[in-house]
Amino acid sequence: MKALVPIQRSWVRLVDCWQQHERLRFIVIGVYNTAFGYVAFAATYLLLHRRMHYLGILVLVHLVAVSNAFLGHKYLTFQVRGNLLKDYLRFNLAYLGVLAVGLIGLPFLVEVCRLHPLAGQAILNLLTILSSYLLHKHLSFRRA
Repeated sequence: MKALVPIQRSWVRLVDCWQQHERLRFIVIGVYNTAFGYVAFAATYLLLHRRMHYLGILVLVHLVAVSNAFLGHKYLTFQVRGNLLKDYLRFNLAYLGVLAVGLIGLPFLVEVCRLHPLAGQAILNLLTILSSYLLHKHLSFRRA
């Protein structure tokens, strides 16, 4: 039984760290969301690229990935309560900029730079990670 005490203390420290550090939560949820979005794009691209243009796939996956990201950031990262619809609309507003960058950047990377759509999307994901914390903290989940 004494052997479990250090494990319990470590678990309590981990939970305390999670609760006290919003940036840590953002990084963990952000890594998950980035992986989810990229895998969703890649899987959808591989399934539909013969029938649908990669930009159509981008928009389709964007809707699913943003909804997934919203839930993680609302309840886990920023831990806010309140109007679900209002927060969802503000979250989507923040991500419209990300979608615009994707709709401009992906054709540039594919058509001009001659990258594969999956490589282009990976590059765009890295670029958008940097701005998303500030957008969500100060726009999506801002509280008075």
